[in-house]
Amino acid sequence: MELSRFAKCIIVLVGSNFASGAVHDWGYHHGIDPEHWKNEFATCGGKQQSPIDIKTDNVKFDPRLRKFNFFDLILHRDVKVKIQNNGHTVQVDMEDHTIKVTGGGLPGTYIVEQFHFHWGSVDTRGSEHEINGKHFAMEMHVVMHSDRFSSVSDAMNRTCGLAVLGFLVDVGRENPYFEKIISHLKEIDHINKTVTLDKFRLASLFPRTDCYYRYYGSLTTPMCYESVIWTIFKEHIYISEKQLNKFRDLGKIPGSEDMINNYRNPQPLNHRVVTTNCIESFSSVCAEGWKTGRKRRRCEDYAKIYLRTILSLSRPIFHRRDDD
Repeated sequence: MELSRFAKCIIVLVGSNFASGAVHDWGYHHGIDPEHWKNEFATCGGKQQSPIDIKTDNVKFDPRLRKFNFFDLILHRDVKVKIQNNGHTVQVDMEDHTIKVTGGGLPGTYIVEQFHFHWGSVDTRGSEHEINGKHFAMEMHVVMHSDRFSSVSDAMNRTCGLAVLGFLVDVGRENPYFEKIISHLKEIDHINKTVTLDKFRLASLFPRTDCYYRYYGSLTTPMCYESVIWTIFKEHIYISEKQLNKFRDLGKIPGSEDMINNYRNPQPLNHRVVTTNCIESFSSVCAEGWKTGRKRRRCEDYAKIYLRTILSLSRPIFHRRDDD
C-alpha cells in the first residue's frame, strides 16, 4: 500500500538554477506580482500548481486516507520558536527539528520545520485555498519535509519532499492560543525583525483534524516547486477580528505592503483529483443525493467504492482466520 501511495506522488519536477537572491525579486504588490511569477520562475507555470479551489462535488472519497499521528507533535509542549517578519509573511520557525508527523496517507515520516500565515484586508478574502469558490479570512500552513532529507531546502524540489498542513481561519471568538504569537507581532513590525519564544506548543493551534482533503501540488510562492503533498483540514480555526487586525497592521507600515493580501490566487486543477477521508462529507452527499439524478448516481458510486474498499481491506483478515 505504501508503494501505491508513493506512486501517486510521482510528479515531474522541473529543475531550475537561479542566482542567489533572485527569489527576493518576487512579491504580492512590490516586485514581480503573482500573475507574472511564471514569466520569471518557469516552475510557477507548471501543471500542478497550488493553491486550488476545492469543488466538493468533485472530491473523491478514499478510505485509505487514515487519521494523522500527531502524537510526537503533542508531546512537544515547550518548543523554542523564532517568529520572524520575512517581508512576505509572519513565519514561525521550530528550533527543535525532531518533531515527527506520520499517518494521514503520507508516504513516510515528515519533520515539522515551520508554519506561516496568509491573510487579507477583509474577512472574505485572505486564504489561498478556496472551498466551492469561497475564500476565508486567513490560512495557516504547517510546512514539513520528508525525513529522507535534512531540511526543507533539500526537499523542496524532490518528489514528495514536502507536505503542508493547511488550516482555514475564520473570524470568531478570541483565541487565547493564537494570542501567544499575536502579542509579539508589534515586535516584528519591520522586515527581518525576529522574536524568540522559549516555550510554545504548536498543537494548541490545531482544531479537530479528523477530516481533511488531499491533493498533490506545489509551493504557493516562488520557486513554486511541484513537490508538495497538500492536506486541507475541514475544521476551521477561529480568531477574533481584533486579533486578525494585528496581522493586518503589519501591512500598513510604508514599504511593508506585501504583509497584507499576501496570497496567490487559485490555480487550474488540470485533471488532478482531490480526495478526502471524510465519511461525514460522503454521508451528507448521499443524504441529499436522492433528490436529483446526478447526485444520486454520485452517491451510488461512492457507496460502491466504499464497500469495495472495505471488503478488500478485510479480506486478508478473514483469510488469516481461515488458516488458523
